[in-house]
Amino acid sequence: MTKYSGEISVGAVAGGGHVVTTREDALTGQQHTTSAIPIAVELISFKIGETFFRKIRVCQQFVSQFIHPGDHASIYVFKQLGITNVIVGVKSSQFPSYAISFRRFLLMIFAQYFFGILICAIPAILLFGWIGNWLALIGMLALPTYASWTLVQAWKEMRADFV
Repeated sequence: MTKYSGEISVGAVAGGGHVVTTREDALTGQQHTTSAIPIAVELISFKIGETFFRKIRVCQQFVSQFIHPGDHASIYVFKQLGITNVIVGVKSSQFPSYAISFRRFLLMIFAQYFFGILICAIPAILLFGWIGNWLALIGMLALPTYASWTLVQAWKEMRADFV
């Protein structure tokens, strides 16, 4: 199931903000800021209606501003690499709503396959490679395909409600 509806209750929020990386100039010894890397926002002990999530992430940092405790809303969730629940849309009855853009949707599918293959390549080759190369390839693609399928299901359900 990708859509959950009901009254929102949030226990705690972890993450958010940015980690700033710096570089030291060897000649002058001065510190220069090179980039700011965003940290994922996790909602700990999140409840919507009768469904309880021990830990759930939001797809982008600013999405957490669309989640209001006590609001009757619907959230759209997919399983990132089959493990982590990620909110990709929020439809509120009282507050502004949010849905990921089509461009973000395509980038998330690409990321599922890119990182999923990186994570699954060695275990798939070790577990299935001795049987056959095709079985190792199927094992390597199984997890990213499942994650992308849950994202497509969440996208379809979300688009149907937002139109």
